Amino acid sequence: MQIAQKLAGYTLGGADLLRRAMGKKKPEEMAKQKSIFVEGARGRGVDDKEAERIFALLEYFAGYGFNKSHSAAYALITYQTAWLKAHYPVECLCAILTSDKDRIDKVVRTIADARAMGVTVLPPDINESDTDFRVVYTNPLGDRALRRSDRVRDTLGPEIRFGLGAVRGLGASALEAVFDARRDGRLRDLFDLAARVDAKRVNKGVFEALVQCGAFDSTLGDFGVSRARAFASIDTALERSRAASRDREAGQTTLFGLFDSAPQAAHVGPAAGDYAESEPWDRRELLVRERQALGFYVSGHPLERYIRGEAGLAKVGASPVSACGGMDDWAPVKLAGMVEGYRERIFKDGGGKVAFFELEDLTGRVSVKLRARDIEQYAHVLGSGDPVLVSGKVSFPQRSEEGDEDAEREPTVLLNDVQPLCDAVRADTRSMTLRIPVDRARPAHLAGLARVMSAAKGSCPVALHLSFPNGAEAILSLGEAWRVEVGDALLSGIERVFGEQLAELR
Repeated sequence: MQIAQKLAGYTLGGADLLRRAMGKKKPEEMAKQKSIFVEGARGRGVDDKEAERIFALLEYFAGYGFNKSHSAAYALITYQTAWLKAHYPVECLCAILTSDKDRIDKVVRTIADARAMGVTVLPPDINESDTDFRVVYTNPLGDRALRRSDRVRDTLGPEIRFGLGAVRGLGASALEAVFDARRDGRLRDLFDLAARVDAKRVNKGVFEALVQCGAFDSTLGDFGVSRARAFASIDTALERSRAASRDREAGQTTLFGLFDSAPQAAHVGPAAGDYAESEPWDRRELLVRERQALGFYVSGHPLERYIRGEAGLAKVGASPVSACGGMDDWAPVKLAGMVEGYRERIFKDGGGKVAFFELEDLTGRVSVKLRARDIEQYAHVLGSGDPVLVSGKVSFPQRSEEGDEDAEREPTVLLNDVQPLCDAVRADTRSMTLRIPVDRARPAHLAGLARVMSAAKGSCPVALHLSFPNGAEAILSLGEAWRVEVGDALLSGIERVFGEQLAELR
């Protein structure tokens, strides 16, 4: 670019156009640029043959110089990051998540990478989380809030804690208000935050987002207060927050406030009776609400109700989304995932419309395009909010003129067919196994399980695998009276009874 400016009188913008033309290697554009170069050099007293010779040198250099310089830089960066990932994997992943926090597709990919490496990514926590992602350690006493140091490196298990800055709707002012509130000590629960925080800097949406993302789980879980109960109590908490703020502004305090201001000898748990009664969210609803608050799934994924790992994907003939980038152009593909961001676009010339959405599984996201003739047929499936099984072909659209030659290939799937994943799994399921730890097989749990199974009568046989702490296992094959129809109602009911999905479909 500097040679073109000084030798041929190019402007900065013109030199950049020359660079782009050389990078794209388009013959017609190169011929045009050669004419401009020679003419400009002639105006500066350079012989035409000499100008053509120099232009040929520039063109020849463009064929390898750009690639060589990039190869050297990427080789060094690859070595550095590989070393960090090998020796400090948790810190490396944490730094990547912080760096890419505004790129949902990359965050999803890195979380999947962390899970594959056995690294736990924890939801935001009202007491532990900073603004960004951070590495925390769990000591034998159960305190996670220890930062990385050589002293604890080999004795405590590292985990990655989400930052509160990742919570949607939690702006800078509300975030600062939460940090101010916990300066006086660890927050005990939702009502404790409400009493301490400045009510003018937070609103109902902030409390809803904090509850839905799991920020209060560590303070409420041991006392039997679910996210659903905490969510149902937000209006009451807001009323107390406003009252406490008015009292502080008036210079007043309550009798309990006097006690609270004194040093506390021990952690005081929340009063479960303060919380409204509410039916617990099943696993899927909990995850969907978590995603609403964060933009992605952290504690798990709705697909796990039907599919466990890549082996589960093979059960329905699907590939992981992350594999699309390595496929050939127009290769057939089948993917299972959640539909995100469905939208339709009408062509300006009135010639029809097209639809787009993102398909997300545990390994990443991919764009999917839906042709006009298929929109009416499949729109109700794609808009149901349920996991789907998509069949189509992988395509790699041509990069824009501004794109770098070494940019990642971004695939798009052209949809041919889609169906509810539940239907595909049901058609392929021959039996269901419930793996239940013996300490969870209490009369109340078993009675709840019986109600759920009785409401889902079908032809699929069921077996109970009761696991004992010493490694022993009791296998009970249930009779025909307990055969079920596998579906959302059954799996959701099991999650509500046990608080997690214990069913394995075969």
